[in-house]
Amino acid sequence: MSATKSEPIADGSKILIMPSRDVVQGGKAHAQGAGSGKKLQVAVHRELSTLSKFKATPFEADAKLNHSASIVKSDALEAGKSAAADYVLILDLGEFRNAAPMTFRSDFVTLQNGSLFRVSDGKEAWVLNSPIVLEKSNLGDHLILIDNLAKLVAESILR
Repeated sequence: MSATKSEPIADGSKILIMPSRDVVQGGKAHAQGAGSGKKLQVAVHRELSTLSKFKATPFEADAKLNHSASIVKSDALEAGKSAAADYVLILDLGEFRNAAPMTFRSDFVTLQNGSLFRVSDGKEAWVLNSPIVLEKSNLGDHLILIDNLAKLVAESILR
């Protein structure tokens, strides 16, 4: 995982985890991707809460900020200020494949973008430098890869 952390994050810092965009195929929403962004948001919350002393809190999706589209920095910072958060975490899932069994094609999920911004001044404290693609055999479903992505993100933020 190629990510850059530009500053240490103090224990006890409140991190607001924004709704993650659902996985897509060909850049468009897909029925098999519904709920994947929520799954990533919940998994990252679980990992940060387990592995760190941060106060990680998921933002409750609403009509404007939800899992159907990327969250822009200014909207995330505004939500962070309203929630009295120290940081906001924005993650976007990208392309995926949930191959049919016996096609001998792999399943994959992409974490397209990721940034952790300090709410007080909008400075980027952590950034994913390039997309991460995790693959597995096509037995079972692709959503297990989202838990693996969440663990990688949490561990990278903690480094």
